[in-house]
Amino acid sequence: MSDAEEEVSADAEEKKPSPIKAIVISAVSALAMGGAAAGAAYFLAPADEGCAAGMIADGDASADGAPARDVIFVNLEPLIVTLGPDAKSRYLKISLSLETTSAHEQSLYDLSPRIRDTLNSYLRAVEEDDLVRPSSMSRLRAQMLRRLQLAAPGSDISDILITDFVLS
Repeated sequence: MSDAEEEVSADAEEKKPSPIKAIVISAVSALAMGGAAAGAAYFLAPADEGCAAGMIADGDASADGAPARDVIFVNLEPLIVTLGPDAKSRYLKISLSLETTSAHEQSLYDLSPRIRDTLNSYLRAVEEDDLVRPSSMSRLRAQMLRRLQLAAPGSDISDILITDFVLS
């Protein structure tokens, strides 16, 4: 290779953009656009309205302006359910909290044997595959809620929360 060709190839190598330089330019651009968006949100937000989250936290009203609902959570004793003979896991331990109103709290405590029986009967019938799959959790919760609403019709159970779920 001649001296002129070596000079041209050396100049071409020097003029290649550095990958670090491209990353730095991208990061600075992203920060500038994020700052511009945050500034626009701050300056364009209505000044006379309060934050809806603050109203809900204070208990004055819900986000749609309706009065906040009286919510009580009734914690059930943990259930330990024996799974079927073909299951890889032998037991399911599950703890639940039921969402209701303070007027119905005592009735849920009084009906707890019926509630436990309903949950035991249902959970023993559920296949282990449905218990293992995370995507099945919402369906499982909905099925338990519906059964509890039928078992305790006057108790105003509006939601069921799974607070502990262990397969062993």
